[in-house]
This record gives sequence, C-alpha cells and structure tokens, in this order.
Amino acid sequence: MVELPHPLRRTVEHVYLTDSGGTPLVHLSRTLPSDKDPDLVASMFTAIQNFMDDSFHSMGIGDVRSIEMGDRHHVAFGRGHALLFYVVYRGRESNHLEQRVIHFVHDVENRFASILRDWNGDMDRIVPIRDYLAREWDLSPREVRAEALVGHTA
Repeated sequence: MVELPHPLRRTVEHVYLTDSGGTPLVHLSRTLPSDKDPDLVASMFTAIQNFMDDSFHSMGIGDVRSIEMGDRHHVAFGRGHALLFYVVYRGRESNHLEQRVIHFVHDVENRFASILRDWNGDMDRIVPIRDYLAREWDLSPREVRAEALVGHTA
C-alpha cells in the first residue's frame, strides 16, 4: 500500500532555473524522469510568468508569485535580473516558500555573478550553480540537453 503524504506537508518536487529569456540552465527533480521534456516545461513557465506579469502590471498589480495546479500542486515563481526560478511543490500553499524562492533567485545571482556575467552557453560552467541548487533544495540534477541551447547567443 502506498502511503500518501499528509495534505498539510509541502514537498518540493521540481526546481527549474532559466536565464531571463527562458533558456533552461538547471532542472532538479525528486522523481524519476517523466515523458515531459523539462526544457519545454521550464520554457512554458517562463512564458506564463512573462504573460501574467505583463498583464497584471498593466492593471497596476505586481508580479505573479505563484500559481495553483490541480488540487495540491503549486508553482512558486522567482524573478531576478538575469534569472528566473521556478519551484513545483505539492501540499498546502505557502507564502513562506514563495518568499524563499524570491530571495533565493537573488542569492544565486549574487553568489554566481561572475559565472552568469561571462556565460557563453557552455553548460559545464553552470555545474557549480546546479550543485548549489541541489544542496539547497535537496534534489537530484537532471541534465539539460544541449539542443536547448541551439541559437543561444552570449
């Protein structure tokens, strides 16, 4: 018998890090790979966040911080100057987690400023960022495919 998690407990299932244009940099996951391409998922989150932010800013409302998916899944959004960060989690909505995501993306930008500033599309240079995210969020890395970087300009 499979034990279901307590509905009030939050479990981070995926984190995605992209550059501000939506180029996938890091995907970490608690689960086995699915049939869904994580690069496409990361790009979709970027498009959703950009659309919602543009729409709500024109109405005088601030940035989107999270969205709900289904009964118990949420996506928390973090926007930095050069990076976008997405955390998919299961459980009750959490303002604390949303704030952590917002602060965390700025921490990553500050901590890895030299890597990000000089990044030329070489994914080997992103490994320290990936490893830092894996430690901080206690998740396993999923490789970003090289095809996602075709057309990336430094």
